[in-house]
Amino acid sequence: MLLRKRLLLLYAGILLALSSGAHAADCERTSVSSLESAYASWGGDHRNHRNFREAASDIDAGVLTRLAPRWVFALPDTDAPRAVPAVTADTVFIADGDGGVYALSRSDGCEKWRFDAGSMVRTALSLVDSGAGPRLVFGTLEGELVALLPATGEEAWRLDVRDHPRAMISGSAVAWEGVIYQGVSSYELFWAANPFYSCCNFRGSLVAVDAATGEQRWRSHTIVEEPAVTASPLLLPDKRGPSGAPIWSQPTIDAKRGRVYVGTGQNYSEPASSTSNAIIAFDLESGEMLWHQQFLAGDIWNVGCAIPGHPSCPEEEGPDLDFGAPPILATADGNDILLAGQKSGEVFALDPDREGALLWRSSPGGGGKAGGIHFGMAVDPERGLVFVPISDRDVGFLGASGLGSPRPSLHAIDIASGETRWVIDSPASCIDADGDEIDGCYPGFSAPASVVGKWVFAPTLDGVIRAFDLDSGEQVWSYDTRRRFNAVNGDEAEGGAIDQGGVYAAGDELYVNSGYGLVNQIPGNAFIQFAPSDEQTATVVD
Repeated sequence: MLLRKRLLLLYAGILLALSSGAHAADCERTSVSSLESAYASWGGDHRNHRNFREAASDIDAGVLTRLAPRWVFALPDTDAPRAVPAVTADTVFIADGDGGVYALSRSDGCEKWRFDAGSMVRTALSLVDSGAGPRLVFGTLEGELVALLPATGEEAWRLDVRDHPRAMISGSAVAWEGVIYQGVSSYELFWAANPFYSCCNFRGSLVAVDAATGEQRWRSHTIVEEPAVTASPLLLPDKRGPSGAPIWSQPTIDAKRGRVYVGTGQNYSEPASSTSNAIIAFDLESGEMLWHQQFLAGDIWNVGCAIPGHPSCPEEEGPDLDFGAPPILATADGNDILLAGQKSGEVFALDPDREGALLWRSSPGGGGKAGGIHFGMAVDPERGLVFVPISDRDVGFLGASGLGSPRPSLHAIDIASGETRWVIDSPASCIDADGDEIDGCYPGFSAPASVVGKWVFAPTLDGVIRAFDLDSGEQVWSYDTRRRFNAVNGDEAEGGAIDQGGVYAAGDELYVNSGYGLVNQIPGNAFIQFAPSDEQTATVVD
C-alpha cells in the first residue's frame, strides 16, 4: 500500500510538471547563430544616446499602432528585474533575479541555453567585440564582472572588481577598442544602519578591463584621499571618511578626446569630498582623473539617517541627490556637449573642451531620492533635443529630499540652448476601475527615455508604456503591462511598475521588463517582447 501511494504521488508530480511546463515543452531548442548586436549597451551606444533609430530600429506609424505582446518570459526569483537585454538577429539574452542568464529565441522566447552566474545580475547584458571573438558581459551584486561565450553560454572569464568587502556592480559596463570600463558602487550605505558598524570607508571607482582576457588594466577612485578615522565616540565604533561617491550608471566614452566620463553619488560619511554628486573625466588609457565638476556640495547621507538619532548620520544630513543617470555625449550646432541629469531634477550641459565648464542648466523637476531624473535621458541629434523623464516620487520612509514642488513629467529640451520645447505632465493613473487607489502605484517617469523612430518611449511607474511624438509631445500609443500573462517558460508572469531599464528596441520589436517591487512599487517579473500584429498573440490571463 505504501509503495502504491508513493507511485501515485510520483505519477501526480510528473503530470503536474508536464502540465505546468507544457508551453515550455513546445519550445524547440535552437542554436545562437547570429552574434551581431542590435545595440551595444545599456545606453544604446558608447555615448549613452539611448537612440535606437541609430541602432537600425524600424518602428514607423504603421508598426506602432500594431504593437502587441508576442511572447512573455517569466523571470524567476524576482519581483524587481534589474538586468536589461542584449538582442541579436535571432537571440535575446536576459537574466533573472538569482543569477540565471538565458539565451532565448527572438522569434518565440524559447530557451537556447542557461548559465548560473551565482549572484544577481544588476546590469545590461552587453555584447562586446573583445578582439578574440564576441563576449556577453555583465556585472553582479557580488562585484564580479563576467564574460560568456554568447554562442554556448560557457564562461570566458570572471573578474572580482571589488576593493572593498561591500562593493558591488550596479551600473552597466561600456566597451571601447577591446577595453571594458566598469563603474563600482556599494551597499555600505545600508550597512551604516547598524549603529555598531564603523561607517564608512568605501570609495567609488572605475576599472578598465581587457575584454579578451579579463585582466584589469587600471583602477581609479572617485575620491582620491584614502578614508581615515575622523572620530572615536565613547562605546561606539570609530567614524571614518571621506567615503562614498559611487558610480551607479554606465560610463560614457569620448573617443575624440580619449576620455571616459562618469557620474557619482553622494558621500556616505564626513568629511564631504569635492567629487561626490559630480561629473568626472578620466583618461581612457591611464585612468588619470583629468577634471571634475560638482553640482551639489556637502551631500552626505546613508540609511542611518532614516533612523532618528542614529550615530552614523552626519550632523548636516544631505538630501541624497546622486547622478544616477549616465552622462550623454551629444552634438549640437557642430559642438560637443556633455549632458548630465541629476536626481535633483536638474539637467546640466557641460563643455568637454573646457574641463566641464557649465554651458546651461535647466530645472524641469523638483527632485528626490527616487528622482528627479532617476535612470536616464535620451537624445535625438537630428532634432537637437534631449528628452528628460521626471519622477519626483516621494519616498517618505527614507526622509525628505526634494528641492522643489513635485511635477512628474516628460520634457523635450533644446541641447544647444537649454530652452524647453514641450512638456507633458504625467498621464499615469493610479485609480482602478472601482475608483480605489492602486497600492504601490505612482505617476512618475522614473525609467529612462528611449528614442525609437519618430517617437520617444517613456514608461511610467503605473506600469504603462507610452510613446510620444518627438516634435509635439502628443501621446500616440500606450500599453498597460500591469496584468498577468501566460509565459513561454510554463509559468505565469506578472506585470507591474516599469522602472530602471525602460524600453529597448530592435528592428520592429520592443522589449521591456514589467515589474519593479523595490521601494514599495508594483512588483512583477514579466519580460515582454512586443511585435507588430493584427491581434495580441501572447495570452493575457486577466
